[in-house]
Amino acid sequence: MEKLYTMRVAGKVLGVCLKTLQRCDNTGKVRMLRTPTHRRRIPELEVIRLLGEKDGPSQTSGRRVLAVYGRVSSHEQKTKGDLDRQVEHVRKQFDRRVFEYIIVITDVAFGLNDRRAGLVTLMKLAREGKVSDVAVSFKGRLTRFGFNYLQTYFQSHGVKIHVVSDNVESVYEELMDHLFSIVTSFYGRLYGNRSKKMMR
Repeated sequence: MEKLYTMRVAGKVLGVCLKTLQRCDNTGKVRMLRTPTHRRRIPELEVIRLLGEKDGPSQTSGRRVLAVYGRVSSHEQKTKGDLDRQVEHVRKQFDRRVFEYIIVITDVAFGLNDRRAGLVTLMKLAREGKVSDVAVSFKGRLTRFGFNYLQTYFQSHGVKIHVVSDNVESVYEELMDHLFSIVTSFYGRLYGNRSKKMMR
């Protein structure tokens, strides 16, 4: 289930007042949900979208904003709660008093996929100076290959990457991630080529 922010918490993260959010809801500029008791809630992805907009909150300007990034390879893993446990494990490693805000960005995709929506959003927020730190459980959660390139990218924008665990990630999990990614890639190419031949 997607995380929902209360109006008060969302306002603090976005740097706007409650009345501004209410006005945006009334005009349809912000996607909001209603609880069974008719209270307004803002989905996490909507908060991330607003953070990424140019007319959103100002840059961090010395504030420390932590982005916790989590990733699993399949929807089955997400359904089993693996993604939530991964994110919660990372969040527990950081003192909330050190960071003004902590946001969570996640992906359900293979580590070899460099077009993940969450990763692209994370890079955009770093480029626009809206996060100061990024935290992941293992290097492989951020990317399977080219971690040093991503680290250089984030550092060039003044963003520090924190890898919570120094231990080597489960060999089985890593191999399965690679295997699924390779099989999916070949499957797509195979059936893509077949479709093209049928259209000729």
